[in-house]
Amino acid sequence: MSSSHSTEHDTSMMKPDSSSPVSLVERGLRCIEQGHYAEGADLFKLAREQLFTGQGQLTAALDTLNQATMSYLDAQRTLLEASKHLAESDVEQQAQIAALKKLLPTLVEDVDIASYTRAGPGNNSKGHQSLQLLRTPPSEDGNPLPTLYLTCFGHFEVRRFSPYDQPINLCHNLKGQAVLRYLMAKPKHRETADMLMAALWPEDATEVALHKLRIAISALRCSLNRDFASEPGGGYILCKGQIYQLNPSVVIHSDVDEFLSLYRVGQQANSSAAAAGHFEAACRLYTGPFMSEDLYTDWPVIQREELSKTYIAMCAKLAEFNLEHGCHKDAAKWAIAILKVDHCDEEAHRQLMQAYAAQGRRSEALRQYQRCQRVLQEELGVQPMPETQKLFSMLLNGTDSPTGREDNSKWT
Repeated sequence: MSSSHSTEHDTSMMKPDSSSPVSLVERGLRCIEQGHYAEGADLFKLAREQLFTGQGQLTAALDTLNQATMSYLDAQRTLLEASKHLAESDVEQQAQIAALKKLLPTLVEDVDIASYTRAGPGNNSKGHQSLQLLRTPPSEDGNPLPTLYLTCFGHFEVRRFSPYDQPINLCHNLKGQAVLRYLMAKPKHRETADMLMAALWPEDATEVALHKLRIAISALRCSLNRDFASEPGGGYILCKGQIYQLNPSVVIHSDVDEFLSLYRVGQQANSSAAAAGHFEAACRLYTGPFMSEDLYTDWPVIQREELSKTYIAMCAKLAEFNLEHGCHKDAAKWAIAILKVDHCDEEAHRQLMQAYAAQGRRSEALRQYQRCQRVLQEELGVQPMPETQKLFSMLLNGTDSPTGREDNSKWT
């Protein structure tokens, strides 16, 4: 009997104890990672109570960790309560909330919770959203809605406040998302209900299309206005008469606006180097076709083609600039960028041939001509232009190829 009891005791000692300090701390950290700060704090407290006398260093660390967790939790609760009343707050109340917000980074820095956990408080998405409500003061007409930043190149995304915030979750209604993209592409971000219905439900009867439009608008409003107080029919999407528009009192930025602004500044630059800097910054924003979710619809085609031409023009200037300055790898990079968009662009083929040749990659330069020749024949039914053929002959015979214009004082 005693032998059996001893065996059971030995076996139980080998099993992990769910109430041990190590297990409690691990469970507490998992709670913190998931944003459950109160539960995490309780587990840290239990772990602290399980420590033996003489483990002062571990005790102090757990005390600090627990205090940090509770401090952040208290601050989060305070800010959440404040943010709920933000829309109704007067100027004095808003100033108090802003002052309270400024205290939070100092509080978190003082307790340095990140040094004791694998995930800091910033990973709590709900807490993060409540902090975001405090960033932008109401507009002059009392509208508390924050700035929108929309990514229109490549995958369409919407962010509040800045391009560095997390994308918001748009509605599951795909036509609702399409309405937002359509409005973004229009001057002053507005359009009539008739034009929206014609663009998005061209085959439906008017009554059916109107019903679908209202459902789409409702779903879009819910996702955009989430966490912000707004009157029925208000928020980010307004309807006046039969015209839908993005709220004109809300500041709206997009990567397309920034792209075109950098292009215009580059065009006015006084030197090729300054222009190249602006063009390169603009081209980094071009992560794909304009409104790529709508590649097979008609309404964004003209704007997409214009933006694509602008991008190609800047890439060509950058390839030329880098060829002139002996930066042949960068020249090749920009020529390749053009060919990803338009693989029939002969100038880009020539620039890439020149860049390869300048790096001593003569065989690759010759193969590039063959690619150019094949693509032009297959897609356009034509042969390369005389200047492309001349460059090929120069490379084939080992003659130096031209690398750009001599005068680059006014490059744009």
